[in-house]
Parts: sequence; structure tokens; C-alpha cells
Amino acid sequence: MPTPYERLGLRTFINARGTITTLGGSIMPDEVVQAMVEASRNFVHLNELHEKAGARIAELTGAEGAFISAGAASGLLLAGAACLTGTDTQAIANLPNIGDRRNEFVISLVDSHYYVHQGFCVAGGTLRKIGSKDAVTLENYVEAIGPKTAAVVYFLGSQPIEDLPAIVAAAHAQDVPVIVDAAAQLPPRSNLIDLPAMRCDMTVFSGGKGLFGPQSTGLILGRKDLIEACHLNSNPHSAIGRGMKVGKEEICALLRAVELFFEMDEAAVVAEWERRCRIIAEAVADIDGIEADFTKAYENKFPPASPLVHLHFADDAVKSAADTLEELEAGEPSILAAGGGSSLTVGPQTLQEGEAEIIAERLRQILAG
Repeated sequence: MPTPYERLGLRTFINARGTITTLGGSIMPDEVVQAMVEASRNFVHLNELHEKAGARIAELTGAEGAFISAGAASGLLLAGAACLTGTDTQAIANLPNIGDRRNEFVISLVDSHYYVHQGFCVAGGTLRKIGSKDAVTLENYVEAIGPKTAAVVYFLGSQPIEDLPAIVAAAHAQDVPVIVDAAAQLPPRSNLIDLPAMRCDMTVFSGGKGLFGPQSTGLILGRKDLIEACHLNSNPHSAIGRGMKVGKEEICALLRAVELFFEMDEAAVVAEWERRCRIIAEAVADIDGIEADFTKAYENKFPPASPLVHLHFADDAVKSAADTLEELEAGEPSILAAGGGSSLTVGPQTLQEGEAEIIAERLRQILAG
């Protein structure tokens, strides 16, 4: 029987780029898929499911509360709405009109995902933009916080974790909550525990990247009252987040993904990713004009735990990086790697069992005839 993609005339590929939204995020483990299937077979009160699943995730992470959203971008919008309304049901019903409430979000320019900025505005906020595309300082935050500030936004990855405690302290000194965008910052698993413990008021993760849950899910961890406000602003309530519905299937699947994430041997997973990188590097070791080097695990920003292997093409190499990328994609199976200029990069995080070997063999065929 043909797959759904085959019936639509779509070609699938080996994803050597990573947990990128436009490429489908990640692949769910069988246990996560099974949780989704089992959840689809019965009815349940969705509010109760949200509460029970959130309580279980809070237990695992040590956070005061947890809420499953329809992706990380949805989670950030809901976090913004929570800061605008709290648990005031009338304020929730009035959004995006905020009356005389605080509605300014202090947000840096270091992250280019403008839809995050738009989400805070959709909820009823205005933006106080600080810093530049290259950097933002503690002083920038301190100077920007004022009587209308509803929350401070921090982009983990684009901004280093070492700077976060001082910014949390500065915001809390003025009774302002901190929202952390950590969508692609898993692994390390410690981020699920350390960021709530650092007193970040709400931290938002993608469910369909490093957690390997459904792509249409996200996870908000944080203060109990603000997590309750996220819930009241979201589905299935009549609120600004009603359209960001998370079904019973996705809730149960993400919960199982989080449980598996805590059960896994993180060091062994990273070691396997490093092995895949070495296999690809070894495939071109004896080919003139091509040299391999590595970005080690935890040296990259997005995602931090994944190592990378880079193939550098000299001017006299048998093929260019661009031609090699094109042939990888055009072949069977199709392989999507990253590249630019004179280099080609493979990320192992989204490779499935045996795919590193397939990439290595294809590179030998393309580059060594």
C-alpha cells in the first residue's frame, strides 16, 4: 500500500539538516506514535487531560506547572497573553484589548524569528526592542524595564545561558516576569530542570524538535499561576488561543515523549550522533581536495547537543559543494544536507538507523566515482 506521501505525489528524503520546521521537525519514536494512536480511540475531558498531563510533566521537571501548547510559537503567544491577563477571566475575554494593564514586552533583536515578535502583538502587547542583531546587554534590559512592562523576553541560544540569571534578577527586582524562548534547546535534558529552577517564569520548548514528539506541540514550564493563565487563554476555553488547539492525541504523545526523554541515556545518544559524523568524515578521508572537520556536541547554538560534520571543498576538488548537494538531493533516496559556499554540513540528530552509512556511500559514489 502506498504511503500518504506517495499518494500525494510527494518525495520523502533523508534529513541530514536537523529538526527544522519546514522539513517536518523530527521523527517520533514508536512508543510516542503508539501513545497517539491509543489516545485516538477514546473520548476524554480535554481540560482534565491538560491538567493531568501538565501535572505529570511538572513532576518530572520540578517546575511548578506545565502546559502543552500547539507548538513553541503558540506557547510564546500564550505566555505573553498570560502576562497580560493573569487568571482574570474578564481580562482574558477582552484580549487583545488590554485596558490600562501593563502591555509592553522588552524583547531583543538578536533573534530573527519575527513571528515570535508578532505573537506578543497579536495577544495585545507592544514591543520595546533593545540591543542589535549581534548583541544585547544586561544594561539594555535594565534601562528598558518600566511601569508598562508586562514581561521580559529572552532567546536562549541566540543569548547565552550564563547571562540569564542576572536578567531574571533585574526583572524580578521590578516585579516583571521573564519568558524564555528555548524552542530548540533540547538536549541537554538539564534545560528542562535548570531553567525553571533558575526562576524563569515561563520557558517554552518545541515538542517536535529535540523531544521527538508531535511537530504540532510545544511545552511551557513555569510559575503555577502563569501556567494556569496560559491554560485559560488557550484551548478548549473561549479565548485568544482557542484556534491553537492541541488534540488529545498530541497531548498524550508529547507526554510520552517527555517521559522517554527523561528515561534515555543522553551520553549514549550524543555518542551515537558523534559516531554518525565520523562515518561520514571517513567516507571522504582519502578523496583529494576534501577535508572534514567537526563542531563538537554542545558547541553549537541550534541545537546545542548535536555535533556536526563539515566537508570543505578545495577549488581543485573533483566536484563543488553545490554540485554535491544537488546530486545528494536528486539521488535515490533523496538526501538533504546543509551547505553554503565551499562546504557541506551534515547534522546527525534527525538521521535514522543506517542512514549515516547511506550518506557515506553516496558521497563516495559522487566524489570518487
